[in-house]
Amino acid sequence: MKRGVTLIELVFVLVIIGVLLYIGVYSFKPKYLLNDTRYIYMKILQTKYEGINYDKSWQSSTNGIGCIDLRPTSLQSAAQKDHYTFQASISSTIDTLCFDTYGRAHADDNATTASSLITTKQRVITLSYKNEETNISVLPKSGYVIIDYPK
Repeated sequence: MKRGVTLIELVFVLVIIGVLLYIGVYSFKPKYLLNDTRYIYMKILQTKYEGINYDKSWQSSTNGIGCIDLRPTSLQSAAQKDHYTFQASISSTIDTLCFDTYGRAHADDNATTASSLITTKQRVITLSYKNEETNISVLPKSGYVIIDYPK
């Protein structure tokens, strides 16, 4: 006697395959906001380590070592050099973020003078993509970078 697949078994298998496909498609959805945030975060950390390794106190001219231009156009042109394209929109509260040899953050001052030292937690970048927003902030004294992800 030949035994075949019943209609109930076939429907049950199709439902299981549909659920697995739904989970698979959802888990592989690109996370543009997260990727853009991580790119800027890594650029800020790279700049911080360059600033720590370079003593600006004895230099008479400024050369941009240990500083990052946070204007959206500058970040996008830097990303294009790395073959990266931003999907999120970017807004910055300061134009230039610099770090001195102690790792302290300075706003808009390549010479990193005491008057430019960031003294309170300051949000430096806001990224937004499809009703979600991420903020990148810098802490005073330590120059530690904090990322506030959407909830």
